[in-house]
Amino acid sequence: MVKKPIIGIVGRSFEQENQSIIQVNEDYRLAIVKSGGIPIVIVPTNDLKYGKTQPRDAGRLTEMEKQELLEVLSFCDGIVMTGGTRWYEFDELICRYALNHDIPILGICLGMQILGNIDNFFGTQNSDKTVRNDTEIDHCQKEKDYVHECTVVKGLLHDILKVDKMKVNSRHNYHIFEKDFFQIDAYSEDGLIEAIHLPDYKFAFGVQWHPENMIFYDHTMTKIFEAFIEAAKT
Repeated sequence: MVKKPIIGIVGRSFEQENQSIIQVNEDYRLAIVKSGGIPIVIVPTNDLKYGKTQPRDAGRLTEMEKQELLEVLSFCDGIVMTGGTRWYEFDELICRYALNHDIPILGICLGMQILGNIDNFFGTQNSDKTVRNDTEIDHCQKEKDYVHECTVVKGLLHDILKVDKMKVNSRHNYHIFEKDFFQIDAYSEDGLIEAIHLPDYKFAFGVQWHPENMIFYDHTMTKIFEAFIEAAKT
């Protein structure tokens, strides 16, 4: 029996009805299960109500808190950095851990933005270097199955999907700029970066849209998760 890879899915925090909540949209879990992985949820290990705390007020992790989180990550064969609206030091630690240990990492929406800012991480209170969208396309249309078209250039995404054009959903208000340490895999019609990968890693890949939702009506998106799971097996 072939061992299925254990995939850590990063939980996202928010406040609802005065309650601090950390959760994972179940579509992430189902995308991993359908693609042959075993999902587990990664949550912070320190004593802080993240849902009620903005990143600028979260403070820094102690060395012991970092080590406790790293112990959790050691169980993972792959990591999904999920979408959301804010990131913290523990997100940066997770991303850096995956790269340092060459563990396959898939960044989605906010997760891609974290991956695309890895060169800024640590030493600052807030490493969020994203820029608010200001183009002719509204990139935050949560109810639409398809919002815009993407041009897929030569790279990892093209290798996975074998297409030059594709339509995607879109739920983000911010985007990243081009940097030397990653390769751009896709652009939106208005020129925003829609997919990236970091060369020289087993699988360090990010997309700005939400393929975990699209797998239920666009089966080509399943190929992204299947490629990720395959990398996590080795």
